Amino acid sequence: MELQDMDTPKEVAVSLVLVVGGIGHGKSSFINFVFGEEKCKVGSTWGVGKTITKDIQEIDYKRKDDIITFVDTPSLDALNSSSKFQNLYKTGFNALVIVCSIKSYPSQSPPLFDNIKSLFGEDMYRYSLVVLSFEDYLGESTVDEFLNANSTLKAFLKKTEDKYVAFDNTLDKESKEANEQRARFFVYLDSVLRNNEDQTLKQIGRCSLLCSCCCKCWSWCKCKLHLNS
Repeated sequence: MELQDMDTPKEVAVSLVLVVGGIGHGKSSFINFVFGEEKCKVGSTWGVGKTITKDIQEIDYKRKDDIITFVDTPSLDALNSSSKFQNLYKTGFNALVIVCSIKSYPSQSPPLFDNIKSLFGEDMYRYSLVVLSFEDYLGESTVDEFLNANSTLKAFLKKTEDKYVAFDNTLDKESKEANEQRARFFVYLDSVLRNNEDQTLKQIGRCSLLCSCCCKCWSWCKCKLHLNS
């Protein structure tokens, strides 16, 4: 057999998708719903500041032509001190999924979005897809009615070009409605991945502490200010 007749392994594209949100907003439950089975530990988070997810967890979702690695996260505060997160951030994320609980809004969510923006900067919007979890909490109301009553959230979604999908957490994962819900999510996610095909949301190198050169510059500035005063 000639070498050219041999099948060469096809390189599979791998996309890194970071899942963030407040404590109890349903990040792990969302990932479990997408997979249709329990991949992440979930539980009650009634305690103040209590989180079930203790560390970064990467879960591969294998499709026909690519692999999506979902990155489950603990609280946003914990990310700043996580070396694993920092290493992944330096590599870069292909998409950012923000899980926002309808039942927790607006008591927690405005600070949530401020904290996320503080962590990722203005570039985050082009990579962002918002999952509105606990749609079932709306009862007879619609998602549009909910958004019209919450202008801050609506303004945030507008910056993402209205890339959001509502999730009913009570659906049977094997039901037709659940499959349709998953399909809507992947339509939006694939759109984000296509739009950012050649770039990632990554951490720009910066000093975490004042290095020697920074200290020299600061001393020089203080000296100049003193002389000019």
